Amino acid sequence: MPRIVLLLLVAALLPSRTEPSVAHADGGREVFAYYYSWWNRLSWDPSRMSDRPADLYDSKSEAVIRRQITDAKNAGIDGFICTWRYSCAKVVQVAESIGGFKIAFSVDPIGDPTLNSNDAMARNMQEMANYTGSPAYWKRDGKPVFVFWNDTILPGGRGSRADWQAARDRIDPQRTQFWLGGGVNFALLDVFDALHFYDISWETSSGKAMSSYNRKLNDYNASRGANKPFFATVMPGYDDMRYRAGHRKDRANGDYYRSGWDNARAYGAQVAIITSWNEWFEGSSIETSINNGNTYLDITREKIAAFKDPTPVIPSGFADPTIKQIWQRADLAVQQQRAVRSWVWGPQIGDGRLESFNGGQRLVQYFDKARMEINNVNGDRNSPWFVTNGLLVSEMVTGRVQTGDTTIEARTPNEEVLAGDPRVVNPDAPSYATLAMVLPPQADKTGQAVRTQLLRNGTFQDITPPANVSYAQFIPETRHNIPDVFRTFLNQTGLVYSGGRYSNGQLFDWVVAFGYPIGDAYWIRTNIAGVSQWSLVQPFERRILTYTPSNPAGYQVEMGNVGQHYYGWRYGK
Repeated sequence: MPRIVLLLLVAALLPSRTEPSVAHADGGREVFAYYYSWWNRLSWDPSRMSDRPADLYDSKSEAVIRRQITDAKNAGIDGFICTWRYSCAKVVQVAESIGGFKIAFSVDPIGDPTLNSNDAMARNMQEMANYTGSPAYWKRDGKPVFVFWNDTILPGGRGSRADWQAARDRIDPQRTQFWLGGGVNFALLDVFDALHFYDISWETSSGKAMSSYNRKLNDYNASRGANKPFFATVMPGYDDMRYRAGHRKDRANGDYYRSGWDNARAYGAQVAIITSWNEWFEGSSIETSINNGNTYLDITREKIAAFKDPTPVIPSGFADPTIKQIWQRADLAVQQQRAVRSWVWGPQIGDGRLESFNGGQRLVQYFDKARMEINNVNGDRNSPWFVTNGLLVSEMVTGRVQTGDTTIEARTPNEEVLAGDPRVVNPDAPSYATLAMVLPPQADKTGQAVRTQLLRNGTFQDITPPANVSYAQFIPETRHNIPDVFRTFLNQTGLVYSGGRYSNGQLFDWVVAFGYPIGDAYWIRTNIAGVSQWSLVQPFERRILTYTPSNPAGYQVEMGNVGQHYYGWRYGK
C-alpha cells in the first residue's frame, strides 16, 4: 500500500493466557478486507496501475460505498478495514444502514505526520473511538479493534518491545481495546493481542509465509504458555511496478489466491485478512476490475464458504499439502521412474476422510502401504510428528482399533494375508491374526541366522532358509530383532524430492514411518502372482516389511499393502 498506510484492523481479542478461547457471537471464522477510501476521479491513471476498477469511482460517493459494501457482503466478507480519515466515518454510517457488515479503522503514525508522539496518537485514537460505539464497528469479545500494520511505524521509526509497551500503556492502560500488530517480530505479542503479515507476496511459493507465521506463533505460545490466535493473510497477487520500483507476484489466473485460502483453512485460522479489496496502486485488489471482471469476487465467495464451513472440505488427490510433501519425498522418483526401488507409500492415493478420534475428528488419508493422519491441523508443520502414520499393523494383529488416546474399539483380528496375493486366492498363507499368537518379547539374537517358518495356524518349524539372512539389530524398546536385509532397507539413502528439486538423502525416518518391530522376522510360504514362493516377513507397528529373494534387485524388500488391508478390514471395502 502507498505510504498513506492503511492498517489492517483484523484483530481477534484474546482470552487471558490461562483461559480457553471464547467463541465469538457468530460462532465461526471471520473475514475482513483492506479497504481504501482515498480514491477520486483524478486517481485512475493507467500508467500507474496494472488494472483499474470496472467503474472509475470517487470514494466519497455514498452510492459507491453502498455498492462496495453490498458486493463484499455478497461475497461473504464480514467487513472492511479502513484507513482513518478520508471517508471512513461515512463508511461506518453506510455499513450501519445496510446491517450485517463491520468496519474497523487503522492507526497510521507514518501516514499522518501530526502523530509524532504517543500523546498525539492517543488523541487520534480517541477521535476514532467516537465511532466505535456504532453497531457497525468491528469488535472482538466486545472490544474495538485497532491495527498497526508494521512494527516500525511509531514516530521516528521506533518499534522495539519497550517502545510499543510505552505506547500502549499511555493509550490503552486498561486494555479495553484490541491491538493487532504487524511485522515479523513475534516477541511483540507481549504487547499486542495478535500479529499479522500485511504483505505475503515475498513468499517464493504459496504457503511459505503462513508456514513461517505458524511456526513463529507456535514457538511464542509454547514459550509463554499463551494462546494467541492465528490470523491468516490471503492475497490475489501483487504488482506495483508501474507505481514505484517494486515487485510483482503473478496471480496465476486465480490459483495463487485459491491456494492462499486453502492454506488459511488448513492452518485453522480464526480470521482471514484479504489484502486487498481495492489497493489499485499495488495491484492486490479483488473488486470488479477491467481486466478480471468479477473473477476474484467469485473465487472469494467460493473460498469463504469453505473457510467458514466447520466441516472440512477435503480436496481430491492429496488431502493436505504436508501429506503431499511426505509422499513425494520418497515416491515421486519411483513414480517418474527415476529410481529403481520399491514404493514406500504406493501408487494409489486414496481419498482423504475424517475419522472419529478423541470424541472429534481427524484428517486421514489411506495409501497402499500405510495411512497418514493429522490430529491437529493447527500444529507445527515442521515437526516430524505433524503427520503421523497409523498403527495399522498393531490394530489388525490385536483387533484393537484406537479411537482416541485412551479409547479402544474391539474387533476380530484381520485374517488377510501378510504378503502376496489376497486371501481369496491364497488360502494357506499366515495372516495378521496369525501374528497375534507369536508376539512375545524375544532375546537378543544379533548374528543368528533367520531360519524359522511361520505357518498360518501360528506354529513354527525350522527350515533351511532360501537365502542367507541374519539378525543385525536388537530393538530394546519392544525386545525384537531386525534382520540385516531390513536394517539396510530402513536406513537406505537415495534420490528424494524436496523443496521442488531432487537430491540424494535419507528416504524416511524409519521410526516415524514404520514404528518399532512388534515381532521377529519369519519365513512364510505365500502365493505371489499365483506361484507359491518364500518370503520373509516382519511386523512393525505401522508397516509389514517383506523380503522375497526371487524378486529382482531393488524390489526384494517391499512393504505389504497395509493401507489396503486395514481399509478393507475396518470399512468392509
